[in-house]
Amino acid sequence: MRKIAANYIFPVIATPLKNGIIVLDENNYIVDIIDTKGQIKEIQNLEFYSGIIVPGFVDVFTLLSFSSFSGKDFEDCLHDDFGSALKKSLLQKDTTANTIQRGINQLEAYGTVAAADYFILNNHADQKRKSKLSFSDMNAVESNCSLQLPISNKQLNPNQSILLNRMIVEKLNGFAPAESEMNRYCIGTGSLGMHLKLSVFEELKALQEILPDLTFWELIKWGTINGAKHLQIENRFGSLEIGKKPGLNLLTNLDYPNQKFNAASTIKILV
Repeated sequence: MRKIAANYIFPVIATPLKNGIIVLDENNYIVDIIDTKGQIKEIQNLEFYSGIIVPGFVDVFTLLSFSSFSGKDFEDCLHDDFGSALKKSLLQKDTTANTIQRGINQLEAYGTVAAADYFILNNHADQKRKSKLSFSDMNAVESNCSLQLPISNKQLNPNQSILLNRMIVEKLNGFAPAESEMNRYCIGTGSLGMHLKLSVFEELKALQEILPDLTFWELIKWGTINGAKHLQIENRFGSLEIGKKPGLNLLTNLDYPNQKFNAASTIKILV
């Protein structure tokens, strides 16, 4: 058994536990979560970390085989019919097989445990199977992307998730998260042509700068349980619960008094 504690354990589906302890079995499944009521005691072989422990991140929108898909291409898709625009754009792009592993490596390195990968030809299935990630394969030809955008003049479908990242929020001027939709916002990084690195964590930090009224507790939900529910994998990922194997990320250098991320905030993968 491995016992891991931190200043805060954030189960995501429950309030943060000060000085909480997570107990893992030999396969990294959670077998216990201990609320110490903030009073941690000496426990044999206990690992204690400064920071917040959260589940592994979930990325609802990646384009691993399309590093040629640029930020400009993505911006051109940001309108009412995002799914159709995305399909049309991808059909005009060449796949870039030589960068697929680089994208997978980056997702793993920045604490992502599950991702949705949109493709035209699924010619990199073997690479995905060999990775540490759980992939949801999305054929962009057979069906439109079900994610919707927070366009102010469009009535949003209450049954569909809402895609967010820095580029979307900057492009769609005046975006303000609605309280009624907080459980539907999900994070998607896209392609290596859009970003230098595929990192849900970096997206959350960027969104914190743009949306300073949000706390990191709220943003973490966008990058974990909301995405897991969208991909229908919340029975395995997205929250810290007994019986799950969601991965553990340690977030450090946070602004605790104001409950914010800042430029110095970092991530370390514990499990």
